[in-house]
Amino acid sequence: MLNEPTCDLVFAEWLRISQEPQTDIPQKEIPIRQTEQFLLNGYAALDSWYFNDKNAVGGDKPRNWNRISDLMTYTKTQLADLAYPVESVSMYHAMAENRLDNLTGFIVGSMQPWVEVMALKHGAKQILTVEYNPLTIQQEYQDRLSSILPVEFVRNWQDYAGTFDFAASFSSIEHSGLGRYGDPMDPIGDLREMLKIKCMLKKGGLLFLGVPFGTDAIQFNAHRVYGSIRLAMMFYGFEWLATYSGEEEKAFDFTSARLHFKGVFGLTQYTMVLRKL
Repeated sequence: MLNEPTCDLVFAEWLRISQEPQTDIPQKEIPIRQTEQFLLNGYAALDSWYFNDKNAVGGDKPRNWNRISDLMTYTKTQLADLAYPVESVSMYHAMAENRLDNLTGFIVGSMQPWVEVMALKHGAKQILTVEYNPLTIQQEYQDRLSSILPVEFVRNWQDYAGTFDFAASFSSIEHSGLGRYGDPMDPIGDLREMLKIKCMLKKGGLLFLGVPFGTDAIQFNAHRVYGSIRLAMMFYGFEWLATYSGEEEKAFDFTSARLHFKGVFGLTQYTMVLRKL
């Protein structure tokens, strides 16, 4: 039987890895010594798709945080268009069926506040965004929205542990540990994020999780694609409640056939709702 890592260990290990020396630009290949760990001992496919969002001119940067009032008037489709048209609507559908009235939550990774606005629209009381970039939030919403750098969130984790009713992340966790955004190379960076989220949620707290679904793979350094093997690892400590698409308002039956229908390196982003056990 495996021993579950304590929250102390989860955050201590994250801090240790975050302090390791980094290359000036993101690595273009998986380090040979870590290949088997990244690729699930050969059970995940590998392809190349490279980005430098650490320091390249034109790299992805935060925007629209000073326009929350405007975004609150957007339809679900308009909000989704800020990120991934159609696919991002799945987050709206998930929150509509699992409302957040008067609840407190946190968002993991957010270049634009479309997830935050969706949460506010579905009743969220307060939201903390954990983001590598400093955010300039519209003043009128600073009593409901705030942000923190990941390293500060980790250093002060005991102040937050077990305090949140919900968490949400869309197209963020799959990047963790691949170095694209200047983060440390870590074969289980995404699994560490899930453990961190689990530590921060109250028992029974909800996680709205959107990642690329398909056959297990890494398109390095762009993202991971989650198939049946990696998903089972991600779900540790959670109960899978439902899955939502951008096309359907109600949850759908997420079968193996639907997971794999696009083949290797084909992917679709849905939103899963998980509950902390």
